[in-house]
Amino acid sequence: MKRVAKTTGLLVLLMTSSSALPAIARADDSNFFLRLGPATIMPSEGADITAGGAPVSGGSIRLKNHTTGTIEFGYNFTPKLAISFTGGYPPTIDIYGEGVLAGLGRLGGMTYGPSTLTAQYRFTDFGKFQPYVGAGPLFMFVFDNKDGAMSNVKVKPAIGAAIQVGFDYMVTEKWGVYLDFKKSYLRTKATGSLGGAPVSADVKLDPAVIGAGLTFRF
Repeated sequence: MKRVAKTTGLLVLLMTSSSALPAIARADDSNFFLRLGPATIMPSEGADITAGGAPVSGGSIRLKNHTTGTIEFGYNFTPKLAISFTGGYPPTIDIYGEGVLAGLGRLGGMTYGPSTLTAQYRFTDFGKFQPYVGAGPLFMFVFDNKDGAMSNVKVKPAIGAAIQVGFDYMVTEKWGVYLDFKKSYLRTKATGSLGGAPVSADVKLDPAVIGAGLTFRF
């Protein structure tokens, strides 16, 4: 009887102790997430241009809105806090003259890869509707430059900053849809040659990006 009492007491002690321990994440916890879908990139562009060392007064650049496929991979540290990296298929865009340079048409182009690394805060009080905000650095990688009216066009890679707001609507625990908006602040430099004269530009891009698609948590 004493042995049974001791065994029973040990089991009670173990059960009491285990209930006081912090909860350990289960194997099926969905800490990782993916967002996958198209995104439209809308530059808010401008440039201060010099040619042959002299400012080109009234000269600027123009970029068209363009769409590409994006993927966002992230990790939830807690139900409210996460970090994510967004990248996508590198788009190729044309750079057009604006203002006094409009008559030159297409100045050149580039193939580039915009990506962001953002820390996010998620609001979890609305059930399946889960809005979030985020902020972090933006990286622009330039993979190729293309000549047009200008020759020897080179756009430099750059680092900027981005803010993010969006929401997931979770249809199931693992699958949902999302809508995401990012506003970025990005400056870069470009060089080239026009009619034999060296050209340089301090370029403002400042794109806004809106995307939508599927969310998957795993």
